[in-house]
Amino acid sequence: MGYNILSILKRWKQEKAEYREYKKRIDALPKDYQIVMNEIENFLWNYASGHDAALIMFKALQDVLEFFESNAQEGLDVLDVVGQDVGGFCDDLLHELEGQTWTGKRKEQLSESIRKKLGKGE
Repeated sequence: MGYNILSILKRWKQEKAEYREYKKRIDALPKDYQIVMNEIENFLWNYASGHDAALIMFKALQDVLEFFESNAQEGLDVLDVVGQDVGGFCDDLLHELEGQTWTGKRKEQLSESIRKKLGKGE
C-alpha cells in the first residue's frame, strides 16, 4: 500500500513540475498571446472533471500553447491565429475532446439511457 501512495505522490510531483514549465512557456509568449492563452485555459478547465479528464485537457492546452508559440514566432496576430470568435475556437477544441470530457461522457450516458428505455439500444 505504501508503494501505491509513493507512486501517486511521485506522479503528482511530476505533473506539478510539468504544469510549472507550461506556465513559464506561457509567460514567454508575447503579451497578446498570453492574454488569449490564459483566457482559453480558464475557459477550458471548466470542462475537465477528475484526474483523467484533467490530464487530457492539459495535453490539449499544451498543444494550443505549442501552436501559439509557433505562430508567435512567425509574428502573426493572435486573433488571426484563433479567429475573432475565440469562444468558437474553444468550442471546436472541446468538440475534438468531447468524448473524453465529463460533458461528452454525460451526453453519451444520456443518449444510452434513452435508447435503453425506448428499447432501441444495448
